Amino acid sequence: MSEINPNSPVSERPTQNHGCAPTLTGIALLVWLAVIPAGVMVLGSLLLGDLALVFQNGIVIVVTGALLLPVMIAAVLLTRNRQGWEGVHALAVLLTALSGYLLLDAVIRAFLSAHPNWLAALRLGLLLPYVFIVWRLMKTPTHGESRETTLPTVLLAIAVVVLLTLPWALTGALGDSLVSLGLLFQALADSLPLALLLWGVGYAYLKPCCTDKRVAALTVIVLFALAIAGGVFPTGDWGALANALLLLPLGFLATELAVRGHSPLAALPVLIAVRLASRVFIDPRDIEGQGIPELQHVISLAVMWLATALAGVLLWGIRKFRDKATFSRRRSLAFNGIAALILLCVWLGVYFLWGTPGFSNDGFLIILEEQADLSAAYAIAEREARLSYVYDTLVQTAERTQAPIRTELDRRELSYRPYYLINMIRVEGHTWQMRRFEKLPGVAQVIRNPNVRNYAYRIAMPSYGTDERPVPELQDNLAAINADDAWKLGVTGAGIVVAGQDTGFQWDHPALIRQYRGWDGAVADHTTSWHDAWGDFEVPTDEDGHGTHTMGTVLGYDGDSNRTGVAPDAQWIGCRNMRRGLGNPASYTECMEFFLAPYPPGGDPFRDGDVRYAPHLTTNSWGCPEVEGCQPDTLEAGVAALRAAGIMSVVAAGNDGPGCSTTATAPSNYDAAFTVGAVYSYGDNSITGFSSRGPVDGLLKPDIVAPGYDVRSSFPDASYAYAPGTSMATPHVAGLVALLWSANPALIGDIDATEDLIRETATPKSLSYVCTTEEASQEDPLGLSETGPLCACGAVTGTPNNVYGYGLINAEAAVKAALGK
Repeated sequence: MSEINPNSPVSERPTQNHGCAPTLTGIALLVWLAVIPAGVMVLGSLLLGDLALVFQNGIVIVVTGALLLPVMIAAVLLTRNRQGWEGVHALAVLLTALSGYLLLDAVIRAFLSAHPNWLAALRLGLLLPYVFIVWRLMKTPTHGESRETTLPTVLLAIAVVVLLTLPWALTGALGDSLVSLGLLFQALADSLPLALLLWGVGYAYLKPCCTDKRVAALTVIVLFALAIAGGVFPTGDWGALANALLLLPLGFLATELAVRGHSPLAALPVLIAVRLASRVFIDPRDIEGQGIPELQHVISLAVMWLATALAGVLLWGIRKFRDKATFSRRRSLAFNGIAALILLCVWLGVYFLWGTPGFSNDGFLIILEEQADLSAAYAIAEREARLSYVYDTLVQTAERTQAPIRTELDRRELSYRPYYLINMIRVEGHTWQMRRFEKLPGVAQVIRNPNVRNYAYRIAMPSYGTDERPVPELQDNLAAINADDAWKLGVTGAGIVVAGQDTGFQWDHPALIRQYRGWDGAVADHTTSWHDAWGDFEVPTDEDGHGTHTMGTVLGYDGDSNRTGVAPDAQWIGCRNMRRGLGNPASYTECMEFFLAPYPPGGDPFRDGDVRYAPHLTTNSWGCPEVEGCQPDTLEAGVAALRAAGIMSVVAAGNDGPGCSTTATAPSNYDAAFTVGAVYSYGDNSITGFSSRGPVDGLLKPDIVAPGYDVRSSFPDASYAYAPGTSMATPHVAGLVALLWSANPALIGDIDATEDLIRETATPKSLSYVCTTEEASQEDPLGLSETGPLCACGAVTGTPNNVYGYGLINAEAAVKAALGK
């Protein structure tokens, strides 16, 4: 039998009725490609879990290839030159090529590079030649139509891109400029080879074999979805399956543009833009922190998805109408160009007038080897003298050791801000110059200091429970620690200043204004009572609510029925260390530095710091994970310096339980920090599922536990709200310290004695069941998986242990002990 010419129209070829067999065969091949990668991944996860990851990936790729390629090649051979099977043959050829593409891509992603930009370069360097080879081997026919419409369609595609990404101009913000360029490069690597394979080779190869062009177009759309779903292997990226469904409208739109423009290049702008927009305009730490983007970005994603679907349908309808009309290339070029220009001007206007223009460039920190020796501070009895010694020693050490590096920074005309609490220098932007400072004498390490994007418009996530219940005479969380019995002893925290670094504070909240040190009852003076490490607000402000809530648990009381705090007569000062709930090593250090020696706005911390305004202790309901730039020891010198100065740091354990050794995020993992876990406020006060556990670096953690579930406290807009977390447990302990130091001023600054007193008077909470390996490694940020008996991390079952520490704080017993009763 003579070979069928794929370039000849289907209508000119001999016909033979084969019933539904060709159609069913084509569908079976598509289903096979859809099922095999995911199926092999499922089996691999069940059977290969004990092998090293590199062997798992290798086996998954080999098995997937062994199941895909022979079937596809057999289909190619069996359908070749068979009358009536031309379309199935073309599909089998294309599926073979796509299977090879997916396997090659899997090898690149699994073995060749872990860095995203190097990975993108390898994908372009290997996948593009593969597509070229496929094009040559398949002898892909030309479109057979004029390509005069390519440029007008590219302009149309640009106009569509501008329209689709308009929501991001308003709600998004660009991150670091180099990172953004890298993301663009990665999106190009994701899109270009696949566009050339599907729309440059695939559609052109399928079209002559189909009696209806729409069948060829629909097939390519399905293949696009299968290509996206193929990303599930070999690394188990199950999100690829969801993306395959979500990106179907993008496949339809890209196919419409490629068909209209007779070139895959016409589809490339929308392929890149739709896949790039969410990556480049959303801070990835938003997703890592809460599992999903912020609500305004969820809405932007939904709008873009809907607009993509509508654009595809609309352009298809217009093209059908245009086929019946006559439009010159010049007219199409002019119309599409003007439309693209107008829409681009609108986009830029929205972006610069109402959005967040520019890049939020990351900086870096130069951390010096020499950190000040503060051991002599512990022998100084008088509080102000001890504070002054620590401040002077830190400043002198920093100025002496930083001088050569500051000179080099000045020579390079780089903007920087020195710190003394931790001997380091923050450099603004210019992350490409980090390596130039790593080898300088006296430098311990140079690390990235990630910036936090400031979105112009935010829709707050509903993370706090509304205050719709009757106001209790005594809140459950306060009753659980016997706070009311401590107050009956005449101790309410008077004379003690608690500092909080958090998302900010509503200073004039009815439950907080009376206790704010910057308020004298008539006039507010924020000079030494407030600092914003991000420089956004001159007066205490809280856009999130987290800081206002935590401070309310320390000392909140409105003088009426709303008594939310443990130490209602203590005072407070504040520092904003987080923007949108995210910080970095520099912002956390800056707040600690301000607390040691507060300085006025615009002042020089090295010259204008005044230890007379230093607080007695700090409450810290935050952590600095690696995604925010911290290594486990990055902030350790700062916490140790505050302790040397007699300023106690009460720190949240974190919400990464119920796995063991999860109290690993700075500063909860430091010996100099008093770390707090969270228990329920009712029943037997058992540990919450989310509360992080120890041990960590040989230390027993947490040190103590306090109520941290369904805690009612102050909230912005002069309201009250309920919230869970070790963030809510920590201020209970800070409030208790204020009570103790108010009851017995001799304890002020004696952190060892204070910690011992709290431990000795706590209600012990022991365990009887030792964690298995599987239980110890649980990963459940919401703490929902914990069932059955609580297990003892680190095989410590008595008291203290790595779940409850020394137990639940008892304010009454602790205050009595402080009073000598």
